[in-house]
Amino acid sequence: MGFSKVSIFFCLLLVAVFGLTACDNSTPTASNTETAEATTSPPVQFAQLNFEETVSPADQNIDESRLNQLVDEIERGLWGLVDSLLISRDGQMVMEKYFRDYDGTIPHRMYSTTKSITSMLIGIAMEQGHIQSLDQKLLDFFPEYERSDILNYDDRKEAITLEDVLTMRAGFDWNEHSTRYTTPNNPTTHLFASPDWMKHMLDLPMATAPGTFYRYNSGATMLLSGIIRNTTGLNTVEFAVENLFGPLGITNFDWEEGPEDIFNTGWGSFLTPRDMMKIGLMVLNDGMWEGQQIVTKEWLNQSTSSFVPRGAGAYGFQWWMMPLSGVSGHTPNPSDIDYTSGWGGQHIFVIRHFDMVVTVTGENYNGAPRSAQSMITNYIVPAVLDAESVVSSG
Repeated sequence: MGFSKVSIFFCLLLVAVFGLTACDNSTPTASNTETAEATTSPPVQFAQLNFEETVSPADQNIDESRLNQLVDEIERGLWGLVDSLLISRDGQMVMEKYFRDYDGTIPHRMYSTTKSITSMLIGIAMEQGHIQSLDQKLLDFFPEYERSDILNYDDRKEAITLEDVLTMRAGFDWNEHSTRYTTPNNPTTHLFASPDWMKHMLDLPMATAPGTFYRYNSGATMLLSGIIRNTTGLNTVEFAVENLFGPLGITNFDWEEGPEDIFNTGWGSFLTPRDMMKIGLMVLNDGMWEGQQIVTKEWLNQSTSSFVPRGAGAYGFQWWMMPLSGVSGHTPNPSDIDYTSGWGGQHIFVIRHFDMVVTVTGENYNGAPRSAQSMITNYIVPAVLDAESVVSSG
């Protein structure tokens, strides 16, 4: 099994697909921004984000002292091993901080934030007609495996749909939280050591009827790489470069590659914090970037609908949701805030009420003293000085 270093070398592919501007990191020209103003909704032009010009938090009605308190606590280790914290509002950077000798230039492992990125790729494939329906049967995406060759085949396995996979309700006998990820007995270890990741997953016995029981399953998400390959004719990275990373100008990334042109869509991508911010801003902007619809608004809305209640929040199509709490006049809803969640503290938070995106990276692989979710609830949301007036105005 090889490791694919796709990063800057995919700039060559971007040139072929999108022209030289795909590799240009310069500030958009006036003509580009004028076009974006005419076509992008809502009116904030997130594509104009200039990382070199961070504005004062006060300029965006944010309490700078509250954010500084958070930064001080991170630097003192009270939040464990945090590597970066980026905050934007209305398309303007209000904070970009790096910690523990990490400077943000080397792609950071995303772990399960990879799942949310993959979900968007599935949405793009569906919009392009490669995938017909969420109700399509999982096994039909893999004609290379005869039903007679699939182990533990039964009616329940036959009934698994794409939607079941996206919402972690496929029903496979799988429990990756039973042991530490780094141990030989973890099912992710067994999968990674397999010579055929797709067949390994499809052969698993069933534990429950599909669509009836939530169980977090990184292996099931890995099947999405096979679905992308088999339906589009491109592997996951090729499809991402052509349809997601390329339009966003993301060139400095890595993605783990497995056998049979399959990529690790469960936990294998690497991105810089700034590129995480781009993805978050594109989601906040209903899938638009520089006047181009990258992911449909409908797919993003579906992805962040409350399919599976999880505590005070919910889980959708490989996206997590949490309530917006502590704002006078607002009744918290389980799907107020959309976010990605990767092992060790890799997050993209999209706070639509305040037109904010927050990204966090870290290495809290043994657990964090405080969660990134509490960072949002106890520090970042309270720092929004006009929070009450914004939510009251709708």
